[in-house]
Amino acid sequence: MRSYAGPHVSTPPVPEWSAAEIERLLAPVVRELMPPTALSTLPYDLNAGVPDRETLPWRELAAAATRVLEADPGGALTYGGAQGYEPLRAWIAARQAQETGLALDAAHITLTSGSAHAIDNIAATFVAPGDVVVVGAPTYPGALRTFRARGARLVAVPQDDDGLQMAPLAAALERQRASGAPAKLIYVIANYDNPSGSTLPLRRREELARIAARHRALVVEDDAYTGIDLEGPPPPSLFGVAGGQGMLRIGTFSKTIATGLRVGWVVASPAMIERLVYMRFDNGSSPLLHRMVLAYLQSGAHERHVAMLRDLYRERRDAAAAALVEQCEPYLTFRKPAGGFFHWLRLRDGLDAVAVARAAAQRGVAVTPGRNYFAAGGGEGNLRLVYSALPVARLQEAIALLGAALAEVASDGGERAVDGGTGGA
Repeated sequence: MRSYAGPHVSTPPVPEWSAAEIERLLAPVVRELMPPTALSTLPYDLNAGVPDRETLPWRELAAAATRVLEADPGGALTYGGAQGYEPLRAWIAARQAQETGLALDAAHITLTSGSAHAIDNIAATFVAPGDVVVVGAPTYPGALRTFRARGARLVAVPQDDDGLQMAPLAAALERQRASGAPAKLIYVIANYDNPSGSTLPLRRREELARIAARHRALVVEDDAYTGIDLEGPPPPSLFGVAGGQGMLRIGTFSKTIATGLRVGWVVASPAMIERLVYMRFDNGSSPLLHRMVLAYLQSGAHERHVAMLRDLYRERRDAAAAALVEQCEPYLTFRKPAGGFFHWLRLRDGLDAVAVARAAAQRGVAVTPGRNYFAAGGGEGNLRLVYSALPVARLQEAIALLGAALAEVASDGGERAVDGGTGGA
């Protein structure tokens, strides 16, 4: 039997879209954002804030995926709702309740596609164009991009070795209130800050909660690195200190299981969670991944895995610190963090971070200039160095090359560079 191929239609060639035409159609905010972060292709990546590839628990995750697909393939492979799989939300709520002493259940949790999506969900829900968001100087550049993309006006508050400074924070909030544009959100990474590695002391957490409550500003507590505790548990969370009031606490499995899972969450009052869920337009995150992660957690493998990661990253943090002292000490200082993935390096006066990053890249080493982490200028004398992704021997080789780059830039007078540097997650 002869198949019908349809009438022959002659279509004129379609001209290729030019870069200029695409640029003309872009939303204006696209031109205002810094480039997104990315992994480096250089041989030594001290730039990417990711877990060690060799430790990813793929066998345990594969077994968990098989179990959930065999148990309920229809449930695992069908839309699961915008708030996410209820048993996983209940598991997270139980852990949060145990930690904070608060009465929490699944209604206090919404699941997101990693912590980056959680930040965007919060911004989409609470930030209108022109709204003021207070951020640390420095802070995570992904949050800066997200808030700016939603039209926020960013107000930067300085950080020191112990994190966000309270007197400047209070002064900034007072100025905003007096100007008739009170701040709506305060974004803070209280544990193992990205990039500075700082951990906010309990006294500052208590003061921050009081200041935010006085100004009726919501606090977004980004806890992406909690769990990578290299010197024992951190102080109580801001969410717990404030009794859960006026707080949105973000968590993720990216750093303690795998970044590719894209499973994160927000903890907040049920009323706030309802609003966050309402502003979801993606039909929810993956039910298969939610069920797989829960099966993995319930197997007991996660506790063993995190304990192993703490030992591994403590060894790498200490090895990187020793190599920095040995190879780079004339050119920089740093404070060893109590957890997380980062050393925050302060270059000696006159050395420019972008020039150093360029010289390091020529030697095959990727490291991130500090100015990427500032909303309103700064960081020209800082570098962020990641110690999580490379084994000790490779870390030592990379830091020796970084030391050579520092010596080269110093011998050239530490010229102030004007072009951009590499990005970092």
